Amino acid sequence: MAEDEEEASKTYQYLVLLLGLASLTMAAATLYSMEVLGVNYGAGLAILGLANRTSATINVTQITASVGTLQTGIRENYLAAIIAFGLLGASLVLYVSRYRRFSSVSRRYTLMHFTLTLLYIGIFYLILSSLQINYLTNLYFLVIFAAVAIAFVIDVYLQLGISTKSPLGSRTRGGIRIEPDSPYSNLLNLRDTLFSKLNGDVRIVDKHFNSAAISNLHRLLETNLTNIKKLEIISSREMFDAKFNDNYTDFKNELGNKGVSLNFLLMSDADAVAQHERFVFDDSKAYKIPPLNIINKKSEHIVGLRVGEARSRFEALMRNATKYDNYVVKQARGPG
Repeated sequence: MAEDEEEASKTYQYLVLLLGLASLTMAAATLYSMEVLGVNYGAGLAILGLANRTSATINVTQITASVGTLQTGIRENYLAAIIAFGLLGASLVLYVSRYRRFSSVSRRYTLMHFTLTLLYIGIFYLILSSLQINYLTNLYFLVIFAAVAIAFVIDVYLQLGISTKSPLGSRTRGGIRIEPDSPYSNLLNLRDTLFSKLNGDVRIVDKHFNSAAISNLHRLLETNLTNIKKLEIISSREMFDAKFNDNYTDFKNELGNKGVSLNFLLMSDADAVAQHERFVFDDSKAYKIPPLNIINKKSEHIVGLRVGEARSRFEALMRNATKYDNYVVKQARGPG
């Protein structure tokens, strides 16, 4: 199952890369059509000038209309060029954020790319009507058509994926319902049906981790610590309270006494702004959860997520994160 999740994540990355190549082709197409339109427009003006100075039988009215059409095509091509480079920029953002497939950034730029693709198709059709070229037999234009088709299909696929999946992947059937009027029963239910099933290396992402979160996490894991080897948590310093460091130290020492190592990390400021989902996972299971400090009080339906997507997102946050112990030392030293 984990291998399937990793394969799905890699497939997404390849699709985004292919989307970027299609966008690059579409941008190049506007430059090429700009050249063709410019040459035809210049030739039309030259013929029109010749017609005004000679008595040869040249249809001046027809040439004038043709020049006007080409001029309109050039204006449309400038607009298409702007859209094409917008497509290229959107695909670049999607590739850079490929490890955050269902983040708000990826959602916005996927929708942006899809919208720009539709606009590009409409404007490029108008441009083709200005070109006196049999583009159906022109290999270059066939490549462009293929690029547009690829971009459209990938955009539709990504949009469907975002609209049918949770922020971190497909939801599994079932789940756990949290009722705000029964916080004690909620904790027991969460402990017995979810946290007691975790084992091995357990990882958590929750950017609002404070003393209340430590207390709830201890109560959720206390009956299952013998099955856990390592606990890794990525959070931020947004909600640290006055007693947090003391509670963290006691929690870490108690886990250590029971053979569980704790690795507590603080995500970068940029990631803290972008990261909204909270989740917990081990090597075979992943769940979207409410904030741990109010996990038993917030009305929510806890559901399963894709392990591969959760792992990819965790690793992406981890690359820019700082160890909490190093953060404490730095704070103790003060500025400079």
